[in-house]
Amino acid sequence: MSGLFTSLAVMMSPRGLAAAGNGAGLGGAAFIALLVLAAFASIITARNMESLGTGKVRATKADSFVFGFLDSARLFTLTLLAVSWLGIAGYAINEIFFLWFPNLGASFLILTLAVIACIIADENGADVFTISMTLGFCAFLYVVVMAVQPADSGAGYPTVIPQMLSLNLPDGLVAAGGLGWLHLLFIAVFAFVGFDIPLAFENRAARAIPAILFALVAFAVFCWSALLLDTPDKLAETTVPHFQVAKLGLGELGNYLMGGTVVLVTLAGLLGFFMLAGKRMESILAEDYRAYATKGAAVLIALVLGGLLATGWAGEEALESLLAAGLCFWFGTYALIDLLHLIGSRRAGGGLISLVLGLLVLLVHGGAAAYCALHIEFPAHFYYSLGGMTVAGIVFGIGCYIQNKPIIDAAVEAEKSELGDDEDFDKELEEAVPDTEDEALKIVDYK
Repeated sequence: MSGLFTSLAVMMSPRGLAAAGNGAGLGGAAFIALLVLAAFASIITARNMESLGTGKVRATKADSFVFGFLDSARLFTLTLLAVSWLGIAGYAINEIFFLWFPNLGASFLILTLAVIACIIADENGADVFTISMTLGFCAFLYVVVMAVQPADSGAGYPTVIPQMLSLNLPDGLVAAGGLGWLHLLFIAVFAFVGFDIPLAFENRAARAIPAILFALVAFAVFCWSALLLDTPDKLAETTVPHFQVAKLGLGELGNYLMGGTVVLVTLAGLLGFFMLAGKRMESILAEDYRAYATKGAAVLIALVLGGLLATGWAGEEALESLLAAGLCFWFGTYALIDLLHLIGSRRAGGGLISLVLGLLVLLVHGGAAAYCALHIEFPAHFYYSLGGMTVAGIVFGIGCYIQNKPIIDAAVEAEKSELGDDEDFDKELEEAVPDTEDEALKIVDYK
């Protein structure tokens, strides 16, 4: 499994769907424009990761070290997100499908099914992942497309097409000012969190782009239908805007379809997480045991998630603070990658367009990280988490540097071979750029 759509499962998770609905309520149709900006920034950053990972662009000799921080942020944040996914999926099963089935029992059932899929299914659960993701995505698209219709008077936008070019923004966004826009930018970036996961399987930006575009289309249509069916204030206040929109658009059928979407994408998201962790375990295992990496990772992560669920972390407020720390580190790593690529591109003689694009994506991901840092509810949890991810990132970074060093060295040698022999190149440089010596100061100037 190449991991082509593992990121789509994370983006279309219950938290991603809730973020898109709340964003539509907070920003109105302007949020759709921010989704486009966030998707564009994700594509550029994915390309930056490929360039730094292959040595095409280099800012320092240890650029690949930053991928260790990326791994640390992924594993920590996805663990917390998985706890939240399972809690929401358990709620969906209990409230929509089987009222007699306990929430926690439903969460453990989904977790158990994901582990079993990794253990007994071919290709580490790839078939189960593909089926779950496809069915969940299609069900979601069906709901939001069928819900796109003119809203009744007094609710949502009064026309078929939301007022995308209107200057009438929600009152809450206008009152919040700059912090409100920063909050909205954070939600838009969060909607595409994990777009980089396919690059962990194969360092090619082309692997990440389809998932980003699929998510962009799905979220844009969802925001459109949400604004048609409900008022911005109600969308911003609810914690389950996706269920609210589904029920308003299709009644009980929409509720069932959205509940199925939540359960299926949660299962797919867990499988994608297991595959990512297994891919990372392969690098530290002997060759004879690498075939069991994903299965071992699934069991290990399931034990951690089971312990967190059993102790009630799915409903803890502190979980949100830990998640804020994880997202701050993850978005901050995106921004660091953007910065390194910008420096390397400038040293390689990049033009004005590359400079502008580099600054734009740096501001987008840096702004999202700053929002997390500005809204800390439990400082101890936040700072300890940052410290732990930093230490883990250093350890992972050493491994990434050692693993990628042959690739970087090969890229350097390829550049040297294109320029010719070093001595010949130095001689050509001296002939092309004669030096003049200042008689008084004995300084050599190059003109």
